[in-house]
Amino acid sequence: MLPSKELPENNWERSLSIDMKKVLWQEMRRTEFEQAVKADAVVIIPVGSVEQHGNHLPVGTDAIGCFTIAQRAAEAIDEFPVLVSPIIWAGYSPMHMAYPGTITLKFNTLVNLLTDVAVCIYAHGFRKIFFLNGHSGNEFIMKALRSKLASEEHVPSVVGYSWWGISQVYEEMQKICQSDEGAIGHAGEVETSMQLYLRPELVHADATAWVRGVWGDPSTGTRDKGERLVTAAVDALVKVLREYHSGELDARTLSGREVFEGQKTVDSVFVREYMGRR
Repeated sequence: MLPSKELPENNWERSLSIDMKKVLWQEMRRTEFEQAVKADAVVIIPVGSVEQHGNHLPVGTDAIGCFTIAQRAAEAIDEFPVLVSPIIWAGYSPMHMAYPGTITLKFNTLVNLLTDVAVCIYAHGFRKIFFLNGHSGNEFIMKALRSKLASEEHVPSVVGYSWWGISQVYEEMQKICQSDEGAIGHAGEVETSMQLYLRPELVHADATAWVRGVWGDPSTGTRDKGERLVTAAVDALVKVLREYHSGELDARTLSGREVFEGQKTVDSVFVREYMGRR
C-alpha cells in the first residue's frame, strides 16, 4: 500500500487501511468514523416499518426494501464515503394495528427517535444527513423533520426522500407496472415484485391475492419487475446522493423546491380504498 501522504484524496477507503469498503455504521470502528468525517461523508438513515403486508409478504417488507436500496447505493459510490446507519425498523403504523404482526410507534416516539439519531450523527461531525423513507405512513412526520432539526436542534442541511418519490423511480414504476397505476400501494404489485427479487423465500406465492389490508394487485408482481424497480431506485438514489454531496441538492432545498420528497401519487386514494375495504 502507498504511504498515506501519497494516497489520492478521493480514495477514502484506502486512507482507512481496510481491505474492503465499509458502508454499514455498525461494522465500523471509531477511528474509521474520524476518517469518514474528514472525507465529508454522507450518512443515510433508513426508516422502515413493521406492519402487515397481506397474507403473502413479511411484516418487514418496508424495512427490507429501504435498507437494501440504501446499502446498494452507498456501495456504488466511490468518490466520497456514504455510510448507512442501522435501520429505524419501526415506524408510524396505527392504521395497520387491526392486523396481526404490526408494531407501531407513537407519533412523538418516532419524532423523538429520528431526532435523537440525527443529533447523535451530527455530534460526531457528520454534516450531511439523509433520511431514506420506506413507509408511506412516515412521510408526514419526516417532512417536518428538516425544520425541527434546524430550528430546535441546530442541525442544518438534512434532507430526505421516500425511495419511490425520487423522480426517476416514479417514472420507472409507471413504465414497469401493469396494474396499480404505477403507485407504491401496499403489498401490491410493486412491493410483491421487490420481495420476490430480494427475499423470495419469505413470500407465500400461493397467497398473492387481494385481501383486506392490501392496496393493489399482488398477483401481477414478478421477480423481473422487482429487480428493475430496485435497480431504478438504487440508480436514482446514487444520483441524488451525488447532488447532495456536491451542494446542488442543498441549493434546491433552500429554494423550497425539494425538502422531503415523497409519494407522487395521491395518498388520499390509498387511504380511501384501504380504509373502505377494512
